[in-house]
Amino acid sequence: MKQSEILKEFLATSSLMQLATLGEVGPWICNVYFVADDQNCLYWTSARVRRHSKEILSNSKVAANIVVESERRQAVQITGEAFEVPLDEVERINRLYGNRFGDKSSRLQEVLDNNPDGRAYWVLRPTTICLWDEVNFPDAPKQIII
Repeated sequence: MKQSEILKEFLATSSLMQLATLGEVGPWICNVYFVADDQNCLYWTSARVRRHSKEILSNSKVAANIVVESERRQAVQITGEAFEVPLDEVERINRLYGNRFGDKSSRLQEVLDNNPDGRAYWVLRPTTICLWDEVNFPDAPKQIII
């Protein structure tokens, strides 16, 4: 199996990632539920008042980790740029998110209301992706995708 196919499978079957941001008081890490698109961009929804959301607005450089299988030692590490999804794209992202987590029409309306304290959809566009996979690559588990 190719690295890119393994990555697609990992992203399609995982739903929780650890998101790391950096703000004035130092680094922060949190858990968010995500979906991925065909370009390996990761999307989640969070309130704009959350610490990680505020930090993304002031520093878009982020990192993420997705543990696929801890016992089998499979994970994905990503660095990249994160930002709020523009309002003209949120319906597409809401469908993608809803396909994974169920109907989110009430969440869509909250995002479209564009309340400063309300929810938004966020995206992480990867600049580096690294697989750690001791199952498919036992002799060289660190696999750089981009």
